[in-house]
Amino acid sequence: MSQLETVEEYASLCQSLLAKNQLLEARCEQYQQAYRQMYDMFQELRRWRFGKKSERFVDDGKHQLLLFPNETVPPFNEDTPEETIVSSHKRSNKKKSAREAVRRIEVIPVDESQKVCSCGSCKNVIRYETKELLNYQPAIFEIIEQRREVVACPKGCDGSIITAPTPPHVLPKTGATESLLSFIITSKHEDRQPLYHLEKMLAERHGIRCPRQTMARWAIDLAQPLQPICNLMRDEIISYDVAACDATTLQVLNEPGRAPETKSYIYCMRGGPPENAVICYEYNDREHKSFTRSLFEGFSGYLHVDASNVFDDMGNNVALVYCNTHARRKFEPIAKAAKKNGLAKEAMRFYKEIYRIERDAKNRSLTPEQRYTLRQEKIKPLLEKFKVWLGSIQPTVMPKSPLACAINYVLSRWDGMIRFINDGRLEADNNLTEQKIKPIVIARKNFMFASSVAGAKALCTHFTLQQTAKIHNLDPYHYYCVLLKNIPYCKTVEDYEKLLPWNIRSHFPELTHYPKPS
Repeated sequence: MSQLETVEEYASLCQSLLAKNQLLEARCEQYQQAYRQMYDMFQELRRWRFGKKSERFVDDGKHQLLLFPNETVPPFNEDTPEETIVSSHKRSNKKKSAREAVRRIEVIPVDESQKVCSCGSCKNVIRYETKELLNYQPAIFEIIEQRREVVACPKGCDGSIITAPTPPHVLPKTGATESLLSFIITSKHEDRQPLYHLEKMLAERHGIRCPRQTMARWAIDLAQPLQPICNLMRDEIISYDVAACDATTLQVLNEPGRAPETKSYIYCMRGGPPENAVICYEYNDREHKSFTRSLFEGFSGYLHVDASNVFDDMGNNVALVYCNTHARRKFEPIAKAAKKNGLAKEAMRFYKEIYRIERDAKNRSLTPEQRYTLRQEKIKPLLEKFKVWLGSIQPTVMPKSPLACAINYVLSRWDGMIRFINDGRLEADNNLTEQKIKPIVIARKNFMFASSVAGAKALCTHFTLQQTAKIHNLDPYHYYCVLLKNIPYCKTVEDYEKLLPWNIRSHFPELTHYPKPS
């Protein structure tokens, strides 16, 4: 064998070994990424099973990384005194404020034997020793017997027998007063009492037979006469240029063409001018992109949403404002799982500084114009630096790791993430809408599902009216009482407008006597 052939064989063998080595390195990298993903998933499951659920980030400040290489001071703390970073929380005296709202009855016990002195003189009252006792009066259920006069001519003239007309009722064929209907609606939606609990309570404590099927039918039947009020509320959202939307799931058992286990959705719309603020709920089971587009048909302005793809086709007149809390939530579990300071914790420090500035603006009750100026001066430079930092570390992390997913999530939606700095009326996140979704989520844990599509839509109607009433400091039960008593008399749009939560006090002064909800 010649020397040339030997060299060629060695060269071929080296190339083969090099190719195998590259293949093994690629496989090792894949296995490493897969291991890291499984490990992160395991850590997250461990946390949700055994750890704390709080998303609060506490920065110990030790071994803090520099966000930018040329910086010589810790990031996000420039010109910020240490005492301004940690804000103390002052507890409000809820017990005192709650007692101030309760009706007060003064009782003065009289003991005549104590009023005569040993010298024979009558003692004068110089002061009172006061003791407050919280009292409870059980609910009263009673039968109201309506008697309508039937009059007739004593001479027996034809057609002289006349029966007095029936008083108008929101559900004419229902044997329940407006106050009982209001009690049932408020108990289920506001107090989160399932109807079978109410059925049992009425039977065992008061001896009243009121089946849950009957109460469910009343709740569904009430949705139709109340719908014009909800339509006027929705018009307030569409006519204003700042709104928000979020969704939660709902199981509906009897949906046409769908299995009972299939999840449907309830969308929460929040918007309207500050003095006419509205919270509106809408039910939908499928085609969510077209539904959200139709939901905001005619709307033009800013729309707070999460980064769900159902909001991708909202049109050119809608500017999406993405939620920074959702972006922060991508980094939070990575930072909690890390034993040492890392990139995720550095990102959390960024969000901590953003929300510190936002919280300071809220505590000082700044106007939208002042918030805009503050954001342009302090938050905008931070966002610009943060984007540069994210772009610099993006190539250094494993492409499919949770940290890479978090970075890509923020950068791919950057324009929507920073849009809140362009208007002082906007928020940095969609947390306020999530808070208004929570009443449905908590109530759903009790009633679990809706039996029919009509029941799901009625659920949205009643939640819309009661949650909007609450933000206008109206008690849901008393608001419903006035609403149900006056709906039968509404003939024009102006009549319905009088019953809107922000108008009803001026037309029905009796509502002003009820305490504001805490």
